Amino acid sequence: MLNPGTLSKSQLKKHFTSYMEDYNTAILPHEKYYTLEAFERRMNAVRAGETLPPDDFGYDAKADLDAHKAKTARKVKTDDSETYLNREQLMELGNVQNERAQVGKMKLLGLDVKQNFGGRMDLTEMSGFAGTRCLG
Repeated sequence: MLNPGTLSKSQLKKHFTSYMEDYNTAILPHEKYYTLEAFERRMNAVRAGETLPPDDFGYDAKADLDAHKAKTARKVKTDDSETYLNREQLMELGNVQNERAQVGKMKLLGLDVKQNFGGRMDLTEMSGFAGTRCLG
């Protein structure tokens, strides 16, 4: 423990800067900064000459880390039935995206591009032109 009366001003400022950094980043090195009541009870027991209880703060860092990992772990989906599109439709949309990229490059090069290139129409619900929908 340091006696502030015996330190020079520069040394006192250095120690206070260290304390201030620990305080602001919440990494104070001693238990009295976290639970002052428990620390005072312990110090009173030491002063009275009583036996000290074991140092059990009730915090298990490994259990805390495991709980955090379990909470933030991504849920791995094994069932594709909950997706909106099936695998074939997703592959088709990937092809449409690749074709659109090709169309963009062809336009940059000044080539003529067909009107239906780079898009797909779903004709399963077709009841006239209004029933068609574009998939891509």
